[in-house]
Amino acid sequence: MRTLGIIVATALVTALVTSAVWLYLYQSAPGPAADADALPPLVSAEPETPRPREKVVPVPSDMVFSEPDQDTSDLIAKDLAMPVRDYDPAELTPQFSDSRGQRAHEALDLMAPEGTPVVAVEDGVLVKFFDSARGGITIYQFDPTETYVYYYAHLQRRADGLREGDSVRKGQVIGYVGSTGNADAAGPHLHFAIMELGPEKNWWEADALDPYPVLSAE
Repeated sequence: MRTLGIIVATALVTALVTSAVWLYLYQSAPGPAADADALPPLVSAEPETPRPREKVVPVPSDMVFSEPDQDTSDLIAKDLAMPVRDYDPAELTPQFSDSRGQRAHEALDLMAPEGTPVVAVEDGVLVKFFDSARGGITIYQFDPTETYVYYYAHLQRRADGLREGDSVRKGQVIGYVGSTGNADAAGPHLHFAIMELGPEKNWWEADALDPYPVLSAE
């Protein structure tokens, strides 16, 4: 029995010593590998310099149209009358390429008091009387050769007694300055255009020519 007690005591001592050793090793050992090898905390990268945003340039309401390269020498040789009576040619300014919304003006605006007489710029035929929301009261006139069509718009009214198909003489009164159509009532004027006719002689499909060098020529 004594021997058995010694064996049991020895076993208990051995167990206690072993536990103490393991406890010591556990406390002094480094932490788990994941902690020992852990990366330093991530430092947030410098924020990327923002790219400048592309500048959005709005399309201007007054767009720029290029000046046409046209030969108007034949029209200049005609020595057309000024379409508004007593209008000073020195008051004319180039307006053909001015914008009117999304389109070019392709004409001249001759400012004058309401009711000022409008005259035929040369001999010819009044081929069309046309009233529209944009041009108001208008007249289309062919020249004698039916090469050109002259367009008079924003009229207050046409001259009394005139009819489509009538022949007119240079300087004859055919209408009066107004502000009909989309013209500003505060600025009555004649919208005058010159167009070159095609073989079909369709006044609504003619090619616009710049009236400024024609009417301003000395």
